[in-house]
Amino acid sequence: MRSFIALLSFLLTITQSRATDLYDQLRAFNPYWGQYAERLNGLPAQVIDDDVDYVRAHLAEVLGVLNAAKTSHLTADQLTSRTELIAVLADYAQQGRFPINYYRHVRIPVFIDEHDTHCAVGYLMQYTGCEAMARRIATTNNYAWVREITDPELGAWQIASGFSLDELKLIQGAYDFYERDAFLLPDKYEVPQKPEQVVRYFEGKDAATALVIGSNVWCYGEGANGDLHGRWEQNYSATLPWIIGYFEHGKRSGRWKEYYKGTDKLCRTENWRDDKLNGIRTRYDREGQVIETILFKNGQAVTKTNIDHEKALRYVRSPIDSATVYTEVFTIEGALIAAGNERIYNPEGLSWFQNIELTALNTYAISARDGAPRPEDGVMVSRFARGLHRFEQQIPGSHTLVQYKKEGEWVYYKDYLRPPVSKNATPSGIGTPSGAEVFELGYRHFGTELWMNIARYDHLKLTATYDSMRVVYADDRMVDFFGYTPTEQDHLQLTYHPPLLQLVAYRGSIRFEDQPSITPIKQIARLDPQGNLIGVRVDYDPMGEVTREDRFYVPFKKEEEMLGMVR
Repeated sequence: MRSFIALLSFLLTITQSRATDLYDQLRAFNPYWGQYAERLNGLPAQVIDDDVDYVRAHLAEVLGVLNAAKTSHLTADQLTSRTELIAVLADYAQQGRFPINYYRHVRIPVFIDEHDTHCAVGYLMQYTGCEAMARRIATTNNYAWVREITDPELGAWQIASGFSLDELKLIQGAYDFYERDAFLLPDKYEVPQKPEQVVRYFEGKDAATALVIGSNVWCYGEGANGDLHGRWEQNYSATLPWIIGYFEHGKRSGRWKEYYKGTDKLCRTENWRDDKLNGIRTRYDREGQVIETILFKNGQAVTKTNIDHEKALRYVRSPIDSATVYTEVFTIEGALIAAGNERIYNPEGLSWFQNIELTALNTYAISARDGAPRPEDGVMVSRFARGLHRFEQQIPGSHTLVQYKKEGEWVYYKDYLRPPVSKNATPSGIGTPSGAEVFELGYRHFGTELWMNIARYDHLKLTATYDSMRVVYADDRMVDFFGYTPTEQDHLQLTYHPPLLQLVAYRGSIRFEDQPSITPIKQIARLDPQGNLIGVRVDYDPMGEVTREDRFYVPFKKEEEMLGMVR
């Protein structure tokens, strides 16, 4: 569901304000209204000036659904609770104090905002004495829809409340990120403006520069009767564009372009139809190279390709479920050299495909005026204004968005664009190759990385490169390594010590990383094709020193097999 909401884009408010009926308005606020289309059939669109009006319109219809629902299946206690909470929800709507979406440039749920304002569901939890659960949910994923919440106490609370899970899904909503009256802000040229039928001009020193250049247009939106239809643009200066795109009858359509803020370099292009991404979104680096393409169909990301120009590789990812993607790695020439599953590591609560620098139309607005640092300079500045209040968040350049961690089985293939490697091949052509050289010669792109995982094991004698390699990962760590030749199989099994915190230098100070970053190897064992210990098993301390070696001259059967023999 999160992916669906993210892809509605930062222009979603236009959809609801120009909607032809109430159903369209409410479904943009909460897609679950799709289950109640008949109830809203024929109701006209409402005049909605801001998010407070929007939330109230949503909750007014929600209260109608709740009051009309059948309750004969409820116990007396559930019915009492339900009746009381419906009254509480009505009072919540009347108060008009709803969360503010400060940090996500998409319409998205906010469970508890930084002013301690709860969403409707969180407010009901707080009222019933379950504030601790609401806090846990906000801490775990403050931007989750009810269907994504995994808190173990949610089920019991839902049953006791007298509401069904579907009703809780309907109560929730997604909050806008637009600055109200952003065109009046002191730094208005730095803020994405709400697209509308309008012509606005640069002022002050920007206006003087613009007049000299011959163009003074800051924002321009074509349309008629308040309905966007045609070109929309927001320029950064008299000489620099920022955002250029098109609408058709109030819906985002056609090809859109965004430039790196403060430059004339394209940041991305994308294609829209009926307010949904359809086609290929292309990302560019600051040197103009394509670094990512994503295929969208009806607003859903289908396949993403990241291009690593330094390593000459393409990573093609397709979602399996909300937690996993299937990844294939190709050389630039098109050869498949690795494939397997990756687990989505998503500390920011973003969509599965957002793992590179985000810009004005996404989560982080990158400031480029007055020498503000760019992400490659080490700090990314996220700036949001609410009236005269400024919220700035400085993020180290290494700050990660969505990451992918190898999980389960991966297969690595030889790079056949190179000549076959003989068992005596070395980089210099002299002598017998070392293990590292065998890996590097046969697997140019991943050989060194794979070798580094097993290099501590001195008892694996390699005389020729493997035909293929299979690796099993857990949380991005190699736990099983299989190397195959036409006649043999090598199998190493690895276990690890608990993670260590890493000391890092940051802005002249030394500190520990907040997240564990080093996981020392505890043991490497060699197994035969039947999974029995053979050869040498080596134990290591957390500093990497060998503490013990056991040698198995005949296959050592697993403990459960030995117990079976004794019985």
